[in-house]
Amino acid sequence: MRALIVEDDEVVQGVLSAYLTHYATDLDEQIDIQQASSASKALSILSMRTDLFDVVFLDVRMPQISGDEIYSQLMQIRPRMLGRIIFITGYRDDLTARFPGLDLNILDKPFRYVQLIEAMAAIA
Repeated sequence: MRALIVEDDEVVQGVLSAYLTHYATDLDEQIDIQQASSASKALSILSMRTDLFDVVFLDVRMPQISGDEIYSQLMQIRPRMLGRIIFITGYRDDLTARFPGLDLNILDKPFRYVQLIEAMAAIA
């Protein structure tokens, strides 16, 4: 499994990495986790890689470029990736208002391991 975590908060990055590692272990799978602490780094990774991540965790509120702006750009450069994105946010209503009618995968902050499992099942 290949995962990308786009999150500017190091604590959330660490928790999410630990949860993903535990999740992969439960499934008896290997996991490759890449992290991007900024939107520009994430866009660079996503535009340069020819293979797709199995899942991308995308923080919505980040400095400079927001996660929903990254999502909008991915609609253009990596549309096949959209179903593999799980937004991480404490502002669900703002996100759903930004993309009305789209079936978004959202992990609400603060989240627990069981919620991560549910989010992963939604993209499987």
